[in-house]
Amino acid sequence: MESEPQPEPIPLGIVNKMLEKELSVRENRLRCIECGHFQPVPDVEPAVEEVTEEGEEPTPVGPVCDSCGSQRMTLIEQIQYEHKLALDHVRLLSRLGPKESKMIMEKVIGLEHVNDYYAAKIADILPIHPDDVRSIFARERFSVGREEIDSIIVAVKETTGT
Repeated sequence: MESEPQPEPIPLGIVNKMLEKELSVRENRLRCIECGHFQPVPDVEPAVEEVTEEGEEPTPVGPVCDSCGSQRMTLIEQIQYEHKLALDHVRLLSRLGPKESKMIMEKVIGLEHVNDYYAAKIADILPIHPDDVRSIFARERFSVGREEIDSIIVAVKETTGT
């Protein structure tokens, strides 16, 4: 039985840029309730309708549908709440940009116990102490050697400048 291929691990610095790029192209749009037509949100303030009876507040007139002429438009927010949360979370946790993350991954990927998954974890966590490195590999049955730990710490310190 063949196992499914696993997705490639990506460090948070790269995820941050990917999310920002994806979410920056989305924009809020208006959708007509009558015909379903989408159109951009106008930049102007809505016009105010004349008062029909004395004492009543004037009611704003919304934008008009380009397709059917209806004024029954609803705002559709393209960036969902969950997308905003994910972007905020990644911005909070990512301490490096995509270039630095890739550099660390390239430096540590050649080590004995470091595969793509662990290289991405190292780029995310940025261990500078041997205990930090050991905690990354804690779930494995092998123990990482002192030389390998030192190589990981040196790669992180060289890239981050600490």
